[in-house]
Amino acid sequence: MPVLPNDNVLVGFDYKDDAGIYKISDDRCLIQTVDFFTPVVDEPYAFGQIAAANALSDVYAMGGCPITVLNIACFPIANVEKDVFREILLGGLDKINESGAALLGGHSIDDKELKYGLSVTGMCGIDEIYSNKGAEPGDILYLSKKLGTGFIVSALCTDLLKQSALDEAVCSMTKLNKTASELVVSLKKAVHAMTDITGFGLVGHTSEMLIASGVSCELNLENLPLINGSLELIQKGINPAGTKRNRKFFSQYVNIKENVDENLVWAAFGAETSGGLLICISEAQAAVLENLFKNAVEPLYKVGKILNKVPDLKDKDNAKIINLCR
Repeated sequence: MPVLPNDNVLVGFDYKDDAGIYKISDDRCLIQTVDFFTPVVDEPYAFGQIAAANALSDVYAMGGCPITVLNIACFPIANVEKDVFREILLGGLDKINESGAALLGGHSIDDKELKYGLSVTGMCGIDEIYSNKGAEPGDILYLSKKLGTGFIVSALCTDLLKQSALDEAVCSMTKLNKTASELVVSLKKAVHAMTDITGFGLVGHTSEMLIASGVSCELNLENLPLINGSLELIQKGINPAGTKRNRKFFSQYVNIKENVDENLVWAAFGAETSGGLLICISEAQAAVLENLFKNAVEPLYKVGKILNKVPDLKDKDNAKIINLCR
């Protein structure tokens, strides 16, 4: 699109970042994002929590703090009990309150298919901006949440899904990335790049980081943290349409090494909902990050390493910049 240049836009959508960042003073920036989707679980309150946590995550991925939100509600008012809408909005409010942001209102329409989410405004210091650009050779890649939510959600209408797996997935999807983001920001610029893992999966969002940074990486599939039961679902043939689309598109960037478990490959391409942060940190500071998360009782999983610089990567198609290894 013919977007006019603006000196105050510090992060736009050139590299498919999680949110936009706009300079409002010499030391402060606004973070802007929006996200909404159809229900991923049956329970309305939990769906509201998940949708809100997912939208708020974009601000946390930029190293910011949410300050205001607006509800986006597309509700089929003639076909669904009003108590369902109330529970969705209360679930969203639960996560908004937990984030510390202020709900200023929103907008609703009568729609055939139910959808809910948030428009979020955040704030950060001009020297505290994190984006998916800046990864350097030798950096270590960490995840702050387990993978597998997409496979579990897809198994909801089958008899293959165990309640314990669903419970763990809902717990993960409703968890804010607030603490993880705050721990990263406390390390200043030891963390070189950051994004969150959502619909494009681990491979998709990692490839965006690599393209923005002009580097390649290695992902160790056997180190992937998976929600209990998700690998079993993959083995039994649960394979969401979004995951298939991810593999079809992002395979152009992927080199699959020999003797790699095909089920783990699918897990790496899996479409996620309200996933964790992908954190790229210098090797020298990796142990410091691990200790911070350990002391805060926050999960953290080492999943890979940045390899080499790849010149002019943005202009290259079919560049094999991700090695999937055992």
